Amino acid sequence: MATALGFPLVLEAPTPLARLEQHQKTLRKPPALRSNNGALQLRVRINGSDAFINRLGSWSDPTAIAKASALSARIWADYCSGTFDPSLRTYQASGNREDTELLSALKTLAESSHQGRTIHAYRTLKKYGKTIRTKEDTHSFVLWSQGQGLQNRTITGILCEFRRVLPQSKSLFTYQLKIPKTSIHSDVLGTEDIRNVLNYIKAEETWFYPLFFLWLSTGLRNGELRALSWDCINWKDGELLIAKSLRIDGLNTHRFIPSTTKTGVERIVPLNGAVLEVLKDHQEHQKSLRLYDPNGLVFLTPISHQNVYDSLLGKVWKRSLTRCGLKPRRLYSQRHTFISHSLAMGNSAADLAQVAGHSTETMLKVYAKPTGRLIMPSWG
Repeated sequence: MATALGFPLVLEAPTPLARLEQHQKTLRKPPALRSNNGALQLRVRINGSDAFINRLGSWSDPTAIAKASALSARIWADYCSGTFDPSLRTYQASGNREDTELLSALKTLAESSHQGRTIHAYRTLKKYGKTIRTKEDTHSFVLWSQGQGLQNRTITGILCEFRRVLPQSKSLFTYQLKIPKTSIHSDVLGTEDIRNVLNYIKAEETWFYPLFFLWLSTGLRNGELRALSWDCINWKDGELLIAKSLRIDGLNTHRFIPSTTKTGVERIVPLNGAVLEVLKDHQEHQKSLRLYDPNGLVFLTPISHQNVYDSLLGKVWKRSLTRCGLKPRRLYSQRHTFISHSLAMGNSAADLAQVAGHSTETMLKVYAKPTGRLIMPSWG
């Protein structure tokens, strides 16, 4: 993938030695002013190739000449100080037009990774409709985002995606925002809370009880739960085969599309007797409604009988927590709760990481949280 100026876009940060070597051979002299049919241009020779900065004014305008000379001096000073932006985007004029270079880089990454955060960054920038080429531009984007109701944590994540696809301009998208600290207990439900919520869902949200029972018992990812089909259940051995996912196409159609798991690796998730019993009852209920298909989805919406989706499940989940006197939590708390309690019960971190579809390091760093089930050693 390349930038609008034709330079390769590197998605991995180079090593310190590589950065030093790149810095030493990038520029040999300050950019030169030139006339292009009467239009003023700045020619920047990077690694032996010419790149141009346009829209600087007329070659016959002394004021434009002075501003271009100052820009040339700024570029050379940045190079000498090690802060030079090889993409040249920070040195070009801003405007009330789409940032085609940044949008293209985000779209390419979103189409290859299908990650929600990248898609959201793309859609937000598309809605913003302006270029971001200076620190002032970044400040304006942040203020606009806050005016749209986005939280500082979300805005920081969007800027992180900008830096991810345009690492050469990372200093441009660096912006300090105050982010409130969240409680380490914010995602994990206690044992008694889990029982209370499941009892409420079983009585008042009966259609969704098998789904949430399985979710809290396995910690599946949202997309994996949506895509779960009956043929993935091994009733004899009490196992689930997790090999697929349903992800929303946030770039184009906004429809759900089949996909692999997040890591692209299949895995086996064991099921205990209680989960198997709930799933068997759910299967019989689906048969009685003539909704059962041996190769069809396990969980359907109650009215249209299509695949379930986050906004629907989120409403049921938050409503159930509120009715049980608990603070509303995001859907991903199902996964955090399962992993944290499984670790507290003494399961091997390596075994649990394999079931959850994560590396052991990531699981312990991101998902493991206090559950109140610590077993203290006794020396008596």
